[in-house]
Amino acid sequence: MTIAQDLAGKVVVVTGAGRGIGRQIAIGAGSRGAKVALVELIAENLDATVKEISAMGITAKGYKTDVSSESEIIKNFALIEKDFGQIDCLVNNAMIHDPEDLLATSLEVWNRTLAVTLTGSFLTIKATLPGMIKRKAGCIVNIGTVNAKAMIGSDSYSVAKAGIHALTRTVAVRYGPDGIRCTTVVPGTIATDAWQERVDRNPQIFEKLKPWYPLGRVGTPADVTEAVLFLLTDKAAWISGSEFVVDGGLLAGYAPMFKMVEGSD
Repeated sequence: MTIAQDLAGKVVVVTGAGRGIGRQIAIGAGSRGAKVALVELIAENLDATVKEISAMGITAKGYKTDVSSESEIIKNFALIEKDFGQIDCLVNNAMIHDPEDLLATSLEVWNRTLAVTLTGSFLTIKATLPGMIKRKAGCIVNIGTVNAKAMIGSDSYSVAKAGIHALTRTVAVRYGPDGIRCTTVVPGTIATDAWQERVDRNPQIFEKLKPWYPLGRVGTPADVTEAVLFLLTDKAAWISGSEFVVDGGLLAGYAPMFKMVEGSD
């Protein structure tokens, strides 16, 4: 099997698939032979991405879903299994990002962030696991963040994503004997639409972030996608419970600091 078709025959579900990282993962999985179910709340983003992917000759179908709603998850994931026969792989990418600090975060925003980012992943996993357990095979990839590993702001988002990291470990250990693999991909700064409001306020934000990244740039959705696609394939058959950091070297050490400590800056 060539790398171009190393997901052939698999059904891959991607949440938050209407734009950014989720869209790129859906395209990438389909390009490697998978049938793709796109789960997304914003109808226009969902319709546009499904149309784009289908035009590439990929089997794809969209499901408008609020991932924080248990009833919608139960209904739509049952529909995905009916439409595609089964779910082989699940990628939990849907999230809400709020940049405020704790004191500026309302309880409403806090609860909504956790509901979508963390509880949504719990609900999709809960809906997907029975079929995977029955077949004794399945792969779940959760999209985490470097914010879960170090304090980099965006407090409610960071807390919700830290829960995602713990959820991965829970699923990997508890359901590993049932043939289920679960991993976390941990991106650094990725230039997506989610940053648009901050870019509008500060058009130089990505340039200003570059010095913190040893590889000299912020990431792209394609950088994250390649890691996710590898973990979905059978090449990663003995990888579970792990955190795959895709951050341009950010967490290895805070690049501007060592020069100051050494007196070289």
